[in-house]
Amino acid sequence: MAQTLPNGLIIEDGVVTGGKACEGDIVVPDGVTAIADKAFYNNRKLTGLVLPEGVTRIGKYAVSGCRSLVFVQVPESVSELGESALMKKFESDVGFTHVMENIEHYPLIRCREGSYVDQALKALKAQDGFANGHGVRHVIEFEYV
Repeated sequence: MAQTLPNGLIIEDGVVTGGKACEGDIVVPDGVTAIADKAFYNNRKLTGLVLPEGVTRIGKYAVSGCRSLVFVQVPESVSELGESALMKKFESDVGFTHVMENIEHYPLIRCREGSYVDQALKALKAQDGFANGHGVRHVIEFEYV
């Protein structure tokens, strides 16, 4: 059975299934093991997200559209990221040379250096560049905790 917390989080069986009504900095409570796909999708009032140790999965597009999101603190226990799980904003631009560039913006990622999340997001950044008239750039900053 789903439980709605005073801060707006909706949790069901240890999974945050909704957070679209949350405002400001949100600390997810202990006992949560996953963040569902699109859990915070398009929440423009969310500014920070702290996930507890024990969370192992962050679903696809979990914080997509959360343009005011400044940071996400990710525990070392996370071992699975869905597609664009921590991307907050996507932009596509065609320049004067008709080169298409896709830019993915991420909040400040607070994590342990060398953790799964650190390595996964650095691997994304390593793919940045141009090929066949298309480019991709991942705007990601880290703060190691």
